[in-house]
Amino acid sequence: MKGLGKILARYVLSAAGIALLLICLNAAVFFAFAVASFQLEPETSRRLGELAASVQWDGARWTAERSTLEGDSCWSMLLSEDGDILWSEALPKELDRHYTVSDVASFTRWYLSDYPVKVWKHEAGLFVTAQPRGSQWKQQMEMNSGTIDLLLHHTLPAFLVLNAAAALLLPLLFGLQLFRSAAPVAQGIADLAERRPVALSERGMLGGLGAGLNRASAQLQRQEQLLKKRDRTRTEWIAGVSHDIRTPLTLVLGASAQLEHDAALSEEARAKAHTIRIQGERIRTLVSDLNLASKLTYELHPLRIERFRPAELLRDAAAELLNSGLESAFVLEMDIPADCEALWLEGDVQLVGRAVRNLLGNSVRHNPGGCTAKLGLRRRDGFCCISVEDTGGGYPDKVLERFRHASEGAIEPHGLGLVIARQVAAAHGGVLSLRNTASGACAVLTLRAEMLPPPLREQRPAHRSPPTGGPME
Repeated sequence: MKGLGKILARYVLSAAGIALLLICLNAAVFFAFAVASFQLEPETSRRLGELAASVQWDGARWTAERSTLEGDSCWSMLLSEDGDILWSEALPKELDRHYTVSDVASFTRWYLSDYPVKVWKHEAGLFVTAQPRGSQWKQQMEMNSGTIDLLLHHTLPAFLVLNAAAALLLPLLFGLQLFRSAAPVAQGIADLAERRPVALSERGMLGGLGAGLNRASAQLQRQEQLLKKRDRTRTEWIAGVSHDIRTPLTLVLGASAQLEHDAALSEEARAKAHTIRIQGERIRTLVSDLNLASKLTYELHPLRIERFRPAELLRDAAAELLNSGLESAFVLEMDIPADCEALWLEGDVQLVGRAVRNLLGNSVRHNPGGCTAKLGLRRRDGFCCISVEDTGGGYPDKVLERFRHASEGAIEPHGLGLVIARQVAAAHGGVLSLRNTASGACAVLTLRAEMLPPPLREQRPAHRSPPTGGPME
């Protein structure tokens, strides 16, 4: 709606400016025409005086030294003081007569037999020259000085003010009418952008545009319903399959655990049972990851927001990995500076912990020969950076390429742990970045962080400093 107000303001100002410009141009043209007419009048009078002076008495009669029919003149004559014709040139026969004082007074102001005439005082009387019929328009106008004063000092300024007001008000009225028609359309476009249903009037000035937006809204609503139905069906299918797998998988894990610890079996048989249990647990983890990735993709997993310390979360993840029976070929280190111990985050601690555990699990799972994994924590410009580095073989190029070009909501057939970590970061307004280093691989989970005060249950006396963590191996 703010943009629509700007459009209205620009429309009104532009229309008013154009109207005022036209008024000024018209006034300038009129003024130029008037000036040109006034400048032409002295030239006409001079030429008329020269023509009259060319008619002279030669001692016997009146003659002209040159032709008086210059320019657009069609005839000329010289009248005496008594109204008799002393001399003429090309005078029509019907005008060759005696003229009275009233005749002279009439054609001096108006016309002579429809001929527009001009007169000039001559030593013998009156010099008269005429132009063709219909070539000139003559109008006598008289006005008293009071009217002229009123026109110049009151009427004309009022006229200009009224014209300026009309130039402003008329565009404003038309603009308001357009604004009333366009406001629902603008709101409809905003609703369309927010995926809200739109129902605009299809009448009036913008009825066609409203009809188009209604059709677009109906189509988008149908598409959104189909997408929601598809997503719901996919999520329900994944959840159903996961539920159906869980029961037989539990039986397989239980039986393999019993066989693994059965002393009556040979070492080879118990090793095979161990492999079955390990792979079964991996399947259970994959099923759980698939469920979680599906819920995060379609925003079906609500975030349980609470305050937590990322330093403690990293220590818990490291302890969980160490307690899961980590082989001696793996070394786990911690790198948490003292200034990050008091760092608090707001988010879903379970999801963030899941993302960290997935990144740690990748380092262990994809480096079966062993490696050194290091959990790090840094604070940069209002963000918390949780890093997981290892000295293994690094990420394959195809994994990095797929990670860079995959959309946030995509569920890849491989690397569900990375997908979940990226989705967790996006759900918290952060990002996950992957790269290979000279010694191995590095994953950095960047989340928005603040130096928040701890919850009341976590607050300690001022003289006690927060615990610091050392390396874990």
